[in-house]
Amino acid sequence: MLLLIPALSLKAQVRQGDSFLGGSIGLGTKGNSPVLGASFESMITGSQTGSVGIGGLFRFHGYSEVYNNGNSRDYNFSSLGFQVNYNFTGIATGEFVPYVGLTVGYNNVSQTYVNRNNNVIDDDNYNSGVWVWGQLGARYFFSSNVAGTFRVGIGNNDFYPLELGVDFKL
Repeated sequence: MLLLIPALSLKAQVRQGDSFLGGSIGLGTKGNSPVLGASFESMITGSQTGSVGIGGLFRFHGYSEVYNNGNSRDYNFSSLGFQVNYNFTGIATGEFVPYVGLTVGYNNVSQTYVNRNNNVIDDDNYNSGVWVWGQLGARYFFSSNVAGTFRVGIGNNDFYPLELGVDFKL
């Protein structure tokens, strides 16, 4: 019976009242450049099977296209959003915590068209607007305060296919 006590104490890596702050890199994007991100999540409820977390996130992504005539177009995407996740905490010893969630935010897209002489021809915002996506992810706890993260999302924001990162429990 005493051997079970340490295993039970490890089980709940994510509990009501916990908060996480982390950074991430998104892979497989337009222009083959990474999406840099920051996320925050605070657990507002908890039970034996899971915890509901709410929080925010920020993402930045930029890339350039160079045309045969020497002109280029630079794109920048800045996204700010709100997320709600259900974290499944009752799995095995608690080191692996998958989650499913919904994210709603605003994506600001800007582009600059530059000719081969480095003169700006066109500079404007376009296709900016609200985005919504569902997400699946997981945290794997390396220690009680540090977790590796994995997340995939699908929705009307098309440059966010796969994300890897690190979360720190505050």
